[in-house]
Amino acid sequence: MSTVSGALRETPLFATHREAGGRLVEFAGWKMPVQYEGITAEHEAVRKRAGIFDVSHMGQIRVTGSESERFLDQLLPAPVRRLSDGQMLYTPLCNTQGKCVDDLVLFRFSHDNYLLVVNAARTEIDWAWVGKQACSVAGVQLSNESASTAMLAIQGPMSSGIMESASDGFLQKKPIGYYRFSQVEVAGISCLVSRNGYTGEDGFELMCDWAEALPLWNAFRKAGAAPCGLGARDTLRTEMGYPLYGHELTEETTPLEAGIGWTLDLEKRAPFVGKEALRALKVSGQHRLLRGLRMVDRGIPRAGYAVVDSRDRDIGTVSSGTQSPSLDRGIGLAFIERGHHRYGSEVYVKIRKQLVKAEVVQLPFVTAKTVKSLSMDEV
Repeated sequence: MSTVSGALRETPLFATHREAGGRLVEFAGWKMPVQYEGITAEHEAVRKRAGIFDVSHMGQIRVTGSESERFLDQLLPAPVRRLSDGQMLYTPLCNTQGKCVDDLVLFRFSHDNYLLVVNAARTEIDWAWVGKQACSVAGVQLSNESASTAMLAIQGPMSSGIMESASDGFLQKKPIGYYRFSQVEVAGISCLVSRNGYTGEDGFELMCDWAEALPLWNAFRKAGAAPCGLGARDTLRTEMGYPLYGHELTEETTPLEAGIGWTLDLEKRAPFVGKEALRALKVSGQHRLLRGLRMVDRGIPRAGYAVVDSRDRDIGTVSSGTQSPSLDRGIGLAFIERGHHRYGSEVYVKIRKQLVKAEVVQLPFVTAKTVKSLSMDEV
């Protein structure tokens, strides 16, 4: 991330971030706040209370028409046909080689109405790729709703109470389960509310009209949610081992390598983009594995650092790393060669030519507190 320069896009809350003292940086072609009070303080606010994020830079692609379900089942490697109305699905979007074009969340409104929420940096690429796949399919229409849709995320143990108050008791009357969504009036504003997030805490993501973002943001701020930037969002997701496009996921990386093989339905009968390549890779087992690295010695593993064995032989690469506010030590995600991937293995991260000891650990680094007990149907 770099400081703001050039003709970058602005979310509907850009002026609010600037007035509140948010430090603005360039991210995925947008001007975004990286922090307000500070990354550690914002991280702790989410873990202990509630934080609010502006994620209006995310993209939204609508898929409608009588053949929508069939089309998406053949586009995506996940079990699309098992979704029910009001349910969501996390899935990669793959190319014919089984590599990741993006990762996204799919919303099912009905068999002929779906919404893809995609990464900001990949919105135009996804739009072109999905459009290319859909161009020969009758009964499917696409629309890009990114420019008119604002998106906020409220995360943390107090988020449910804040949402309950802001929605006039809606959640008590009609609870929203994990990875489910509903149309809800929040602070007098019509919102598409989903129970999910990118922090490992209980929380919600809300989509509304672009012009309604500011009053919604102000309502959450008034209720006690701390404004949070990209810095805390990154430390929170790294503690959970959640992948980030451009780090764990790229057009050179498969879902099997990136630790999200659990999203794949390789046995479904429908052919889907990348199916044969992914099945062949799974059978061969000849791929790296994403693992957690917890530093034993003092040091922070940064993206791109080499992971080596005790003889200084390369055995992997760090994809993401940070100083964990929750653990008060360096942690990272790394692609590790088989034979060195077992939990408890001693490895070293090469930091400024020094070999710094680390341990291979199972993800996540901290316990998830997402609410999976509220009427979630597994898919």
